[in-house]
Amino acid sequence: MVTISVTGTATHRHRAERGTVRLGLAREGADREQVLRDSVALHDRVTAEATVHRRQGAATWWSADDVTVGPVPGAWQEDGTRASTGLVRSRSTVAVRFSDVAVLARWVAGIAALEGVAVEGVEWSLSHDRRPEVDRAARVAAVADAVVRAVDYADALGLGTPTLRSLWEPGLRPGAGGAGAAGGPALFARAASPSSADDGSLAFALVPADVEVHAEVSADFVAEG
Repeated sequence: MVTISVTGTATHRHRAERGTVRLGLAREGADREQVLRDSVALHDRVTAEATVHRRQGAATWWSADDVTVGPVPGAWQEDGTRASTGLVRSRSTVAVRFSDVAVLARWVAGIAALEGVAVEGVEWSLSHDRRPEVDRAARVAAVADAVVRAVDYADALGLGTPTLRSLWEPGLRPGAGGAGAAGGPALFARAASPSSADDGSLAFALVPADVEVHAEVSADFVAEG
């Protein structure tokens, strides 16, 4: 009886279905009350536009879950303290998940023109409804890959058909290092030079990269010699 230990992997690529825009909204000045007023006005404008896109169906979700307000620190001094600048900075964050790439591209170009708005990136993903389906397909393919590998090794050694003894996800094999399951897919966007949309408005020509869904297993088979 021979034990054959193998790793099975699978990587499937799918067209991105959602794009989540991350925005940082910041205002700064010497008048604390005015900074706060300007910050709230900017935040309200951005979230109002996000709400419109959600209601019209171009976006599926948005959040605004963080805000910071505080003094702007100055340079370090010899006594180890920071000099006072007399300035106050307010910052909040907004994220909007779009299902319509064209609307996303136009909105990013428009919102980026507002003073105090920083576009911090776009994360591409699959829809929540489709994700379980593609995850399952990748897992099934990874197991099939492990079986093929085990059969190949058994054939090369002149052994009989291998039989599965045990199977683990990454990090679960006893005595093996590593933590948890394999990392999620690398999600990113490739943006071309700014261009004009059909209606003449400025828009980024975004080309979403495919979403990679990866699965990996470790398995032990036994085969008769």
